[in-house]
Amino acid sequence: MPTEREEPVVVVPLEPADGGSSTIEIEQGSDGPRKRWWLVATIAAALLVAAVAVNSQLGTSRGADDAETAEAVDGASADGSLPDDPAAPEATTSESETPAPPEPDISGDERAGVGDETGAEPSRAFGEPEHPVSGVEPYIPSRIRSDEPGPPAEFCAGSFSATRFQLSLRFASTKPEGVDYLSWAPDCRRMVFRVGSTLWVADADGTSDLPFLTAQHGLSAPAWSPSGRWIAFSQGAIVDGERASHIYIVQSDALGLTQITDGVVLDQDPAWSPDGTRIAFSRRARASEESATGQFDQYIVVVELNTGSEQVLTAGGEHESAPSWSPDGESVSYRSGGSLMQLRLNDAVEFERLAGIVGRGASWSPNGSRVAAFRDWFDGRATIVVSDLPGLYPGDQHVIAVEGLEQASPTVVPTLRWSADGQRLLFHSSDTPVSHWAHSIVVPRPARSAEYWAMLDVAEGVVREAGYEVVAVQHSVAVEAEFSVRGRAGETTIEAWIAFGRSEPRRFFEVIENPHSELPGIRRSPERIGVWFECEGVYGEVLAFSQAAADALAADLMPAACPAN
Repeated sequence: MPTEREEPVVVVPLEPADGGSSTIEIEQGSDGPRKRWWLVATIAAALLVAAVAVNSQLGTSRGADDAETAEAVDGASADGSLPDDPAAPEATTSESETPAPPEPDISGDERAGVGDETGAEPSRAFGEPEHPVSGVEPYIPSRIRSDEPGPPAEFCAGSFSATRFQLSLRFASTKPEGVDYLSWAPDCRRMVFRVGSTLWVADADGTSDLPFLTAQHGLSAPAWSPSGRWIAFSQGAIVDGERASHIYIVQSDALGLTQITDGVVLDQDPAWSPDGTRIAFSRRARASEESATGQFDQYIVVVELNTGSEQVLTAGGEHESAPSWSPDGESVSYRSGGSLMQLRLNDAVEFERLAGIVGRGASWSPNGSRVAAFRDWFDGRATIVVSDLPGLYPGDQHVIAVEGLEQASPTVVPTLRWSADGQRLLFHSSDTPVSHWAHSIVVPRPARSAEYWAMLDVAEGVVREAGYEVVAVQHSVAVEAEFSVRGRAGETTIEAWIAFGRSEPRRFFEVIENPHSELPGIRRSPERIGVWFECEGVYGEVLAFSQAAADALAADLMPAACPAN
């Protein structure tokens, strides 16, 4: 039977190979099956050519993006320095050249904090981890907001008169997991918080909230670096079949992700040192056979970001956690059970600062003279305790009760933050899953004023300049603005006693003549003899084994304590 002649079939390729007409007419006749095979082959070839062309164009763009992301995530500049490295050179480009993708190194004037962070590339300082952990994934960098954050929040400065401020958190509030671990950056222009297993950033008032890092095994305790460029956090993992967690650092745009610790350990609660070169954290590890604490030890560790070396600060126990640095970097406080301990790093002296606390340890005031921590939080009520230095006497502690609160997380007590003027405490809570608040609580004035601490510095300086080593400083139990500084030189001891608002010697002293100067003499015993003076509302006594030695120190102390007299 003769076959019917079919209509011409028109094929339109995406890109004609010869630059001519893109229409090809193919006549099909009695040899239709053979020509149909040629037709199928022609269509397939055209589609393949088009796909290769499109993929080539996309691949070039994606390759550039991937190169940029890989270069930034590597976290290194040309000389291998970390962001905020004071020694990192500025990168320059000519107008005719296409600028290279930005590296995370920020130079001089662009730094949020001079001297913050380390002087070595993290990946080089720490090398490849023995147990590399997968599951920490940044969101695509193009999804991270690149514009500048908003201005510093008013409530962070301390000038905010209201007791609470509603935070937007428009997108994070839609997530069923809830918001916790919220903390503001040092400049108070941004915040970081956790939603489930994802870290988010937002402006300080909660606007422009976006996720930037997610993890398979969960993450916790994000902490800003002093410059606000880096965030340290704890990331869960499974190592050799056991549950573990390690410390990571990352920039707030999800670049520069670096693993800091490794091994079959539970490393948590990272805290940056004030100069940004060290991170303190708590470590829970299997106890050695010699340990008397049981199956696990938990202790405080400090890691040097320049070298990756670790230093164990505490002897270890079952519940040592939540370290926090003093502003001068000379002390670290941490939780030991329900107590807040303070460890002075230069002499390894450790003492209890507060008793009966909960949550993530303590928050230090900007001048380092006070620490604050939650004592309890339940049933819509919180108690905050503030300890003044030295923190050894009842008068040094202030208790603040806050009513009408709901905790943001049933397991995570909020982080306390001091306002810049040291007069308020800030923290986050939520009364519903979509209603979030920043609370600003007025802190009682310290029992010992700034003048008190300035005078203590003067007295200690005079004692040292006189050739004595300061061996003890004592404060009055009743907080009556009194202190004493005791110095020693060989077998000789001397004591300077200062009080405010007193005009005569204490009642147990006998007033005696002083043949060495016009200063009146005092004596408590044959071995305790000295002089006293009063000027500008400051009363001082100097006691020694000889009146001549006491008189000599008083001659230096009085003009230092009363410069206008």
